[in-house]
Amino acid sequence: MTTTCEGENQVPTKKPGPFRKPQENSCETGRLDTSATRGAAFSRPLYRSRWFALGVLAGRFLPRRVVRGIGAGSALAFAFFRRAHAAVVARNLRRILDRPVRAADSRKVYGNFGKAIGDYFYLGSRSAACARGLIEERIGYEGLASAHRQRKGALLLTGHLGLFELGGALLSSFGFSTVILTFPEPDPNLSLWRSAYRRRWGVETLEIGEDAFSFLAVRKELSQGKFVAALVDRPSPTSRVAVRLPQGRLPVSTGILYLAMLEEVPVFVVTVTEKPNRRYRVWCSPPLSLFFPGQGIKEKALAAASQQVFDLLVPEIKAHWSQWYQFVPLEAAGTPV
Repeated sequence: MTTTCEGENQVPTKKPGPFRKPQENSCETGRLDTSATRGAAFSRPLYRSRWFALGVLAGRFLPRRVVRGIGAGSALAFAFFRRAHAAVVARNLRRILDRPVRAADSRKVYGNFGKAIGDYFYLGSRSAACARGLIEERIGYEGLASAHRQRKGALLLTGHLGLFELGGALLSSFGFSTVILTFPEPDPNLSLWRSAYRRRWGVETLEIGEDAFSFLAVRKELSQGKFVAALVDRPSPTSRVAVRLPQGRLPVSTGILYLAMLEEVPVFVVTVTEKPNRRYRVWCSPPLSLFFPGQGIKEKALAAASQQVFDLLVPEIKAHWSQWYQFVPLEAAGTPV
């Protein structure tokens, strides 16, 4: 049976091998900092491959508006019964917004999250061309094209903002070889499921762990001229670098930025957000040329680079705050930039 856009088979699942629990690692030791995953289970009680497969099955046969409506209703019900979870969202919003945050603001985030998940499931049995058809506006393509023409790799950094997975479908259409970094999911089968989902759109997945091989694997992808994409807005409680937010600070991992500076590849901040007409906008910043000075303390250079990234990302989050799906508490200290 076909779908509105030419249908494709449902993403299969496979039995994986065991994953080791990630933990904090310093970039100076040649390892990636993965401590941001410690709060993952807090917001992912339903992140299991069987639920995702069921969602795609529903999205295959139901109209998009119906799938989005079911997603929004389910997310709002979750927020109603998990008040402590919704309180975390409110506290996180207070770090970004320059105004009081109300309970209705949190509910709006959950409603939008449900709609985004609905689109994710709706597109799960459809082609990359159908996914790209939901993108109405793109801003800042020129910098990415320039990096691609120079056969240089690039680091694409984003946050848990909007339907960020949709960016991969657009990049693959331009012929940009793209790799998405991910940490192990609570359900190992889900890691494989999501990897297969991206592969249909021509996007690779690289799961990183606690060992130095992860560091080498990411560096290899950059050196081969690939675009490496990663989320950067999860807190890293033991990090020694904390970036400024409008209301407070956020300790952040610097490992992936360290790699980009070693390889001297351009760094872009990219966001994918939904517009009022239910279509999507893809925004890409001008390239950041970040490198270590010949002399000086690398940690200071990393801190300054991290702040440059968030100086570009935070205005996007503020402008689209109701699509910031940050369900992990943004607490802890870190060294101020």
